[in-house]
Amino acid sequence: MARKSDVDWIAIGLDLLAELGHTRLTVADLCARSGRTKGSLYHHYADMALFRAALLDAWRERNTERLIAETEREARVEDKTRVLDRLAMALDLRLERAVRNWAAHDAQAREVVQAVDRQRIDYLVELCRQEGNPPAVSRDLSTLTYAAYLGLQQLFGADEQAALRRLVPKIEFVLAGSQRDKGSA
Repeated sequence: MARKSDVDWIAIGLDLLAELGHTRLTVADLCARSGRTKGSLYHHYADMALFRAALLDAWRERNTERLIAETEREARVEDKTRVLDRLAMALDLRLERAVRNWAAHDAQAREVVQAVDRQRIDYLVELCRQEGNPPAVSRDLSTLTYAAYLGLQQLFGADEQAALRRLVPKIEFVLAGSQRDKGSA
């Protein structure tokens, strides 16, 4: 039988985290899900702390850095925002919620989530600035947009993806409208 690679353990861990939460990120649950032994897991990771760190790094890379890299392939800011919206809406929101729940109980996870939040907001700020907004307005709009995205993830159940797709353009319209109103005042 082929040996499981780090990516396999990480994929199993991300699935387990999304489905059952951080409390089920145990050696026993990982081995049961994979059909492998503890020795196989410990062959790749010396301890669970290293595995959890790798899991958080994988989440950051897949759910933030990959999205930014794919978005940056576009030249025009309008295309960048369209691609970023599409990619963000396609994320597994169960995993996003599970990582945030984990961060509420674990300092290591909290540190990673805070860094990801800063990275995501900073990227949104850059996109707002490319649209011609001043720095302070860009920061405010980005923070509000991101807060609304996170909040909507918490409100909806099984139909959350559809709700996000329906409501995010309305949020963007409201935020843009508030900026128009300020400009005409």
